[in-house]
Amino acid sequence: MSEGQDRTAPRRGRRKADAPAGRDALLRAATRCFADHGFEAAGVRMIASRAGAAPNLVAVHFGNKEGLWLACVDLLADTLTSRIAALSALTNDHKTPVRERLQFAIAMTATYYDHNPDLRGFIARASLEPSPRSDIVAERLLKPLFEAARPLIQQGIDAGIVPISDPAIVFVVLHAALGQPDRVTSALSILAPERAMENAAAQIGQAVAQLLLVDERN
Repeated sequence: MSEGQDRTAPRRGRRKADAPAGRDALLRAATRCFADHGFEAAGVRMIASRAGAAPNLVAVHFGNKEGLWLACVDLLADTLTSRIAALSALTNDHKTPVRERLQFAIAMTATYYDHNPDLRGFIARASLEPSPRSDIVAERLLKPLFEAARPLIQQGIDAGIVPISDPAIVFVVLHAALGQPDRVTSALSILAPERAMENAAAQIGQAVAQLLLVDERN
């Protein structure tokens, strides 16, 4: 090496296998691919291509595709932490009428799903897949949301605002109605092309609240 050559210059080559950026890129790409195509159709090469990474890095970071899928569940479970905290705060806000809190919870859920298409797509796809993946999603993603929402739903039932007596049924109906805003928007654009689609998620949330919550004026 000549005296003028920079000894500290980084060597070119592949990114280290344990580089966090590569792992994170694979996780983000896999979550989107699993949400769009489901577990079976989303291949390792498809995921790696979307992540801009070598396919062998899936084995390096996650062991196999199943391990990558489970890591996606962990990632999505972490993203739900703030949502669960918000639902708990609404439950404990006894200064606000329960009807207003329920309306806000429904609107917040509609907006949250609308802003997190990977989450809603991942849950929707996995829920249709055979056990154990459907069971894992129900246990890791849906059950924590239900446990956070159940006390507020029960308050609505006790107050006569929610006419359905089973909180689990109420939660499932809400999730089914609010968890697919893109598909509902697509259907609305065909059935009612004159309707503005910019705030479709908010419109769906308002409609669900009107259908589900008893009008106290009646």
